[in-house]
Amino acid sequence: MHLYHYCVGIVLLDTSEFRAALGLFATGVTVITTLDDDGEPHSMTANAFSSICLDPPTVMVCIAHGTNTHGFMEKTSKFGVNILRQEQQELGAYFAKKPEDRTGGVEFNYSEADDQVPVLDGSMVFFGCEVLGSHVYGDHTIYVGLVKEMRRNESGAPLMFYNSRWYNPAED
Repeated sequence: MHLYHYCVGIVLLDTSEFRAALGLFATGVTVITTLDDDGEPHSMTANAFSSICLDPPTVMVCIAHGTNTHGFMEKTSKFGVNILRQEQQELGAYFAKKPEDRTGGVEFNYSEADDQVPVLDGSMVFFGCEVLGSHVYGDHTIYVGLVKEMRRNESGAPLMFYNSRWYNPAED
């Protein structure tokens, strides 16, 4: 539990309550891709993704320390962001598991740029990025990526995550 000062006094902020409150912010769902030590695809589901600016085209993603993805991104300095469509909920759930808990495999293609970042075909959008910088904050690293390649597939609707559940606004 952390102690925070707030304008009306002292507020005790419980980590699980904070996480639940953040879950009320609906987000898209991404799969972050990079390469492991053997040059094989490595991926994880993430919703801590955002654009930074248009010129130069820059995005950011936050990756928890201690994850395989964090270690691989530190070494490769490249990553892909695959924004998932509603039909890709199973992929989102698959990559949300720890790598050792995943069964079966997923086909990847690779970006056309020289860095050969893994791409999930059928995603709404793919951004192939080179790490421009990183900032350690708490238990995460914020990676800033220069977008070197982009693919768009505007068919369908985005997969969303809201209140700790997959969310389809068309069904409400």
